[in-house]
Amino acid sequence: MILRILAILFIISIFIPVEFHYLLGSLRIESYRVVLGLALIVTFINIKQVLERADLVDIMLAMFMGLAATSLVYNHGIKDGLESSGILAIEVLGSFYLARLFITTPKRFYYVNVAFITILAGLVVFSLYEAFSQHRILHEWATKITGNNSLDYRLYTHYYIRAGIMRTTNLFAHPILYGAIGAIFFPFAISLAVYRFNVKNALKATALLIGMVTTLSSAPLLSVVFQGATAVLANNWQGTKRMWSALIFFAFAGFLLINALSNRGFFAILISYLTFNPATGYYRMLQWEHSMDDIADNPVLGIGLHDWSRPEWMASSIDSFWLLVTMQHGVFASFILLVCCFYAVFNVLGTLHKHNPAVKWMVSSWIMASMSLILIGFTVDYFGKIQPMFFFVLGSISWAKYHEQLNDSVTKLSRIAQIKAAYKR
Repeated sequence: MILRILAILFIISIFIPVEFHYLLGSLRIESYRVVLGLALIVTFINIKQVLERADLVDIMLAMFMGLAATSLVYNHGIKDGLESSGILAIEVLGSFYLARLFITTPKRFYYVNVAFITILAGLVVFSLYEAFSQHRILHEWATKITGNNSLDYRLYTHYYIRAGIMRTTNLFAHPILYGAIGAIFFPFAISLAVYRFNVKNALKATALLIGMVTTLSSAPLLSVVFQGATAVLANNWQGTKRMWSALIFFAFAGFLLINALSNRGFFAILISYLTFNPATGYYRMLQWEHSMDDIADNPVLGIGLHDWSRPEWMASSIDSFWLLVTMQHGVFASFILLVCCFYAVFNVLGTLHKHNPAVKWMVSSWIMASMSLILIGFTVDYFGKIQPMFFFVLGSISWAKYHEQLNDSVTKLSRIAQIKAAYKR
């Protein structure tokens, strides 16, 4: 019961604007962190159950957290290091195990995803208003209620207006954050519209796509491209086509990432035609170039949360989740986390053909969302609420490993439905 409540509160908290926060010293307390803190406590209470269900993903995630915590303590001392480690544990382990412990059936997976896409679809009205009126009305209301003006002032400048359209934030702190969260649930929305076609499901998928487009961000666009490529990979994964499908997929993914990072080639042209900022790719390449000396000097434990070396005119932000993890916590921590994520995806992909069609489409949507999250992390930092969402998604598929029991239960339900239908006739 408590896990159900925490799951509901977590979904709600993702859509609570950043203005609703409380500052405890330098620490910003937001509702999603409170929920995930409680989820982490529940995880420790149920540690026996966690250990019984643990697999290689759990082990590698624990190794990553151990290295990250060591890095933070080494770079910032025991007091500040443990404080930062605690926040990281809440966002990583709290979200992962909330999903791991609660989403234990395809039914729960279905309803959690439906809840997210329904809310996102309903918010598209505000996205369209914000885009064309150039008025961030939801954040204005939140500021009036809380007194906190938490949105970056640059979001109100001409840099976030393209061809007369303002890049939408909706309820989120940044257009990238809004677009990335929409992209996470887009595969499920599309799969739902195909598998259970009706006007309502089709409208939800369309609304999600519109919301992503109004952010005028390349990240959701690149996510959709990767999701489509992953769908092809999943459909050809079994049999003799496996090796060639994997090689083609990763060659294609590498090509897109190189083009996105270097701002050269067809992807740059595509972005330019969609009015996205053509200088973004070049700036990202400079981030990789100037951060390499920090990584080379601190390969094992990183630089923690210290500032990185760069020209004075460059901002302190890093537009790559994997680059930032490598720089902050070291090469080994980044490598372990990356392997953990790829292992989770390909482990599920290997059992995809064993699932009943009633379940298979949901598993496929998870594979598409997760693969795109891993790859998009090379061009986007998972700041704010995206980081806990990343690990929540990672932990939301553990039920798929029990495909034999799932297929038996689905078959029994199908037989019962057939008997009832025959009886009604």
